[in-house]
Amino acid sequence: MDPSLDSELRDDFLVEAGELVQRLGEQLVALEEAPRDAELLNAVFRAFHTVKGGAGFLGIDPMVQLCHHAEDLLNEARAGHVLIDAARMDALLEALDLVNAMMAALASSSAMPVAPAALLVRLQPHAVRPPAPAPAPVPAPAPVAEESGTIDDSEFEALLDSLYGMGGAPGAPVQPPASDMIDDTEFEKLLDDLHGKGKAPGTPAPSSSNTIDDSEFEALLDSLHGKGAAPGSAAKAAAAPAPAKAAAKAAPPPEATVRVDTGRLDALVNRAGELVLVRNRLLSLAASSGDEPFATAAGELDRVADELQGAVLGMRMQPVGRLFQRFPRIVRDLARQLGKEIELVLEGEDTDLDRSLVEALADPLIHLLRNAVDHGLETPDVREGSGKSRKGRVRLAASQRGERIVIVVADDGRGMDPDILRRKAMEKGVIDAAQAARLSETECLELIFRPGFSTAAQVSDISGRGVGMDVVKTRVAELGGTLQVRSKLGQGSELELTVPLTLAIVRVLMVRVGTRLFAMPLSNVDEVFELSPGQDRLLDGCLIAAHRERALPLGDLAAWSAAAPTPGRHVVVLHIGHQRLGCLVHDVLGREDVMVKPLGPLFAGTAGVAGATITGDGRLALVLDLAGLAGEGGPWQLATRVSLSPEAVV
Repeated sequence: MDPSLDSELRDDFLVEAGELVQRLGEQLVALEEAPRDAELLNAVFRAFHTVKGGAGFLGIDPMVQLCHHAEDLLNEARAGHVLIDAARMDALLEALDLVNAMMAALASSSAMPVAPAALLVRLQPHAVRPPAPAPAPVPAPAPVAEESGTIDDSEFEALLDSLYGMGGAPGAPVQPPASDMIDDTEFEKLLDDLHGKGKAPGTPAPSSSNTIDDSEFEALLDSLHGKGAAPGSAAKAAAAPAPAKAAAKAAPPPEATVRVDTGRLDALVNRAGELVLVRNRLLSLAASSGDEPFATAAGELDRVADELQGAVLGMRMQPVGRLFQRFPRIVRDLARQLGKEIELVLEGEDTDLDRSLVEALADPLIHLLRNAVDHGLETPDVREGSGKSRKGRVRLAASQRGERIVIVVADDGRGMDPDILRRKAMEKGVIDAAQAARLSETECLELIFRPGFSTAAQVSDISGRGVGMDVVKTRVAELGGTLQVRSKLGQGSELELTVPLTLAIVRVLMVRVGTRLFAMPLSNVDEVFELSPGQDRLLDGCLIAAHRERALPLGDLAAWSAAAPTPGRHVVVLHIGHQRLGCLVHDVLGREDVMVKPLGPLFAGTAGVAGATITGDGRLALVLDLAGLAGEGGPWQLATRVSLSPEAVV
């Protein structure tokens, strides 16, 4: 790239080309399933062509060369001369990966990779063009049309015919093109014709460059409409006024969208969050003041702040389809590597998701899809032997449920056997025999999220190390999400991932422990209940409560925060990752919308604390990091030291 070019041009190219390249992965995989789909072929061809044009303008020769070779192959496929099979698709996908690498190098101003010669050879069509159809007579001259600034389809076909019959005598047979497209040689012939080669006397003089000016273009239009047959007629036509054309030129439509730097957008979200905190404060003051005009004004501010908050958060939203676009390529490559036939079905791609969550969910979803392809789906022969179709089906669906986004990864494979999972967990030392005997069927399925657990017989580059699903659980919990697994033996498995709609402004449940206030993300709260005497027990060294016919592990926030020597009697039931835990507090104050502020470098990395916020009454509240709170040193580990009643120990 020319270093003298403005960096703004480079950034614009990276943004626009990045959007095209991002869609190309999904389009290429779809093209492999339907190689004769003309619309898909044209879309893929246009994407490579557009990227090549931008790269040529910036002088990125390696990218121009690579995209040009991909264009050649796709152009032959559009003309029907070759078919995009698996081998050609491998070459196109490899070219796409290299284009991504080139764009990354351009963004970081590092050395630009060059396409290997072997890849360029694989991108060559290697096909002989089919013989042209028999010559057809030249159609009779069309009647002279009225002057207009446009040409219709028949006139455009006449122009193409002139390209293939140029220089022949009147009425000579014309060789029609093999397709509706023209190649580079034919385009050069058109340019030669425009610039005076082989024209009759009286036509405009040739231009000194490879472009045509307005008068030359008008002369071409005149020749298409039957004008200019006599010498000098082209000049007369060019000199004639054309008020109709001037009137036909309409003003360009205004732009419907503008590009905004993400830093400015984040700053706007921060200001909206500050406004939410001020709104909460004014509502609290208005409720305690008894001043009706003040309460009315505060209520009006509440309404406007809610609308502004919704509008600002909407600006951060992106369709989840941008996240899903990368997965067809991943599933396709895994299927070829494992020798399986797989159909990936995408649903709910227009569901909106916070921009920060789109990238955060990429790795967890890749793990879930790899697990479904490798462990869930059988090989074609096994599926056929069990009465299923040879092609397995993986469904990736997104939907909105209240203020949460639900993403489902489901397969129609072999399903999971709870007994096998229980036995594998004991073999790997994840649980002991006594714990295994108490596990329900659902709890057996949740063993796949335990660190070190794997059902793979041998370690490969795809699975078997026992870290994939554990990473998923940890990452989803960090995002304030949950993960549930359902499976039927012989029918398939389904994993449901839920995350908050946005992380910018968080809805929390305010609780009091002693004199301290804590905020728990409401997306992790299931319910609140009051602990009855005798409802708590110590089991296997853990404090639990019998709730809804299940053992609920209890953690005491007072003991964890050293806020008070005695535990509270209210229990907040939380779901953290795949775990369901109870948290003891002194009082439950209610719900609030807050903006989480970092604690600063002195308190950065404090376990169990995500940040702080200001409550409606002006006090400071710590926002809890529930995923960190559930780890080592959290209240659920400390709860074994506390007994709520003398009869608690059994």
